Amino acid sequence: PAFGQQLPFLGERVDVVVKNVSTTGARVEFLRDIQLTDRVMLSEPTLRIKTWAYVVWQTRGAAGLQFVQT
Repeated sequence: PAFGQQLPFLGERVDVVVKNVSTTGARVEFLRDIQLTDRVMLSEPTLRIKTWAYVVWQTRGAAGLQFVQT
């Protein structure tokens, strides 16, 4: 897993662990109990990921993201 950040709401940065990355999306885990917005910015420099993504599903501490196709 890789550590990254996403911008879920109001410009706030939340540390996440990026897991299960594919060409179309990723699974992320986070320690804070938050509710993500429908769309987030995922930024993970070591994996060279910086893209907007839709939150497809979310449970406590994890979320499935689908990358926005540009």
